[in-house]
Amino acid sequence: MSRSPEIPSEPVRRKKRQARRGRDRDRQPAWLWIVLLFALASLTAAWASSCGKQQTAYSDIPESTVRRSRLELSTLRETAYFTDRMGWLESNPKQAESGLRYFYEKTGVQPHLYIRSAAGARTVGRAEMDGYAEALYGSLFSDGGHLLILLDEQPDREPPFMIGFAAGRDAASVLDEEALAILEAYWKAAFSDGEGLTSPQKAAAAGEALRRTADNIMGERNSTGWVIALVVLVGALLLFAGRDFLKAWNRLNKKEDRAGSGNA
Repeated sequence: MSRSPEIPSEPVRRKKRQARRGRDRDRQPAWLWIVLLFALASLTAAWASSCGKQQTAYSDIPESTVRRSRLELSTLRETAYFTDRMGWLESNPKQAESGLRYFYEKTGVQPHLYIRSAAGARTVGRAEMDGYAEALYGSLFSDGGHLLILLDEQPDREPPFMIGFAAGRDAASVLDEEALAILEAYWKAAFSDGEGLTSPQKAAAAGEALRRTADNIMGERNSTGWVIALVVLVGALLLFAGRDFLKAWNRLNKKEDRAGSGNA
């Protein structure tokens, strides 16, 4: 007479499940930590390279020596942020406008970027460009709280653009000569590749120049906070990885000890 197979009792099944979980922990995918750390290291290297190139381009720009306060002007009428007669911003206007709005929020002065083609074949200096910008300011704005950035593009010539500024009578309390010199330096650094930039890249460069200028002239330095955060993150990952490796190592040693005791 055949006997039906015995059904293991609950304690036996529990021991089997515990043993299976133990084996699963022993096979814990330590390689996932390695992959994660490798991916993080790769991303960090790429990020550091990108930041390093940017910092090199901006390394010669001086820091502001003047303490400035944000302009609070109740009569300021917010207008458009740019006039583009060269088609720079058609493909991606938001990249430039985000930097222009950031400048406005930090300084209280609304910038307006006016892009046009250079008139004639003669390259003029900053003083003449400032004169053109001042003449244009009155036809665009009725208040004194704007900053007009006049950009004359001159393709196939060096430099590929000429720039001038006109700050309204109220805006001049924030945008003194030092501040405008800093803006000009950031602009030249952002456009150091000249005509090699695509239209979207020009839009991004314009926004970046205004953003960095606002931080500089209003006393906000580019901090190394992201470096500290990255170091903390890597340290935490290494601690977690080391903890898991140590646990796995201890479990393996205990198993070997138990196996040695059983064979004795």
